[in-house]
Amino acid sequence: MPRKKSCPHCRDVRLEVNHYQGEEVDLCNQCGGFWFEKGDLNSLIAARCQHTDEADYTANLGSPLEPSHQNCPDCRQPLQTFHLLEDYHVDVEVCQRCDGFWVEKDTVSKVVKSAAIKHALTSMNQATSWKTWIFQMLLQMPVEYNVKARSTPWVTIGLIVVNTLIFLAYGLDTNATNWVIEHFAIAPAEIQAGERWWTFVTATFLHGSFIHLIGNMYFLWVTGDNLECALGRWRFLGLYLVCGILAGAVSVLANLGSPIPSVGASGAIAGLFGMYLLWFPNASLTFMFFVWQKKLAVVWYFGIWLALNLLGMVLDGQGVDYWAHIGGFVVGLAIGAGLRQKVWGWNPLLAHLAGPEVQVRR
Repeated sequence: MPRKKSCPHCRDVRLEVNHYQGEEVDLCNQCGGFWFEKGDLNSLIAARCQHTDEADYTANLGSPLEPSHQNCPDCRQPLQTFHLLEDYHVDVEVCQRCDGFWVEKDTVSKVVKSAAIKHALTSMNQATSWKTWIFQMLLQMPVEYNVKARSTPWVTIGLIVVNTLIFLAYGLDTNATNWVIEHFAIAPAEIQAGERWWTFVTATFLHGSFIHLIGNMYFLWVTGDNLECALGRWRFLGLYLVCGILAGAVSVLANLGSPIPSVGASGAIAGLFGMYLLWFPNASLTFMFFVWQKKLAVVWYFGIWLALNLLGMVLDGQGVDYWAHIGGFVVGLAIGAGLRQKVWGWNPLLAHLAGPEVQVRR
């Protein structure tokens, strides 16, 4: 009869044979820790990541740390502490003799998704290059470094197409542009008088120039694919419209009585910035300091963006609805904070990539 294994953590508690997501494991019913044999763990990792060539956990381990004070349940030799991945500093215990793997209760989900985490970090930790430098220098647009969306963002693509077609329908003719702005832009004085409430929606799909359109659509693409993947298509579309409407409402309240019309998807996209910041805090966007391109954490990038908007508002810059930008951003932050745990529950990989264990190279 085989000898029962003892829990490395609890020592005097026996491990019980159990099943975790279809694989046989030894479980400690007291501390909740798992003991995996190498083959079982590799099968479990491979089943949850399409990159099966990255499913050998021993090949993916990061730097060895100090020897553990815990012993292997099989051979009784001291376990060795490692980082789970080179750029993911979660401590795990490995028996280098048996290739067994001890996983604490709170760590098991991260271990199972380690191949997917490694693949995502490869994208997030890419270095800037001469190609990204030329792109940003010529277009003055940032380059994104984040986890790749798992599915085609059809709603984001649809919004870009619809905004572009609407602009092309009127934006090439001055008379048509004036008519559209007069009837479908937000005018605070008219809203205050109880008129044209529908413009909270219609104004979100209008733009004043090609530059205005291109800038908004680029940032919609940068943030929209990840947010749509995290939320699902209809939730994403609904929250996009909510951000646009509430950004317009903030603009109206800040400019009561003003006859100056306001158009643009900027308020809705600023709302996406707020959600993106809270759900993808370890993503990076490049910023161009004169001729030096630097990857910045999104909190710094959007912090600079917010500071420039506040400065523009203080300097009374004409032609830009700064209140819609700031209002949309605050609305996005509120939505992001309220839904963060749900979104991470729907997308455990995003929760793992948002933690302090992630080592981001910038």
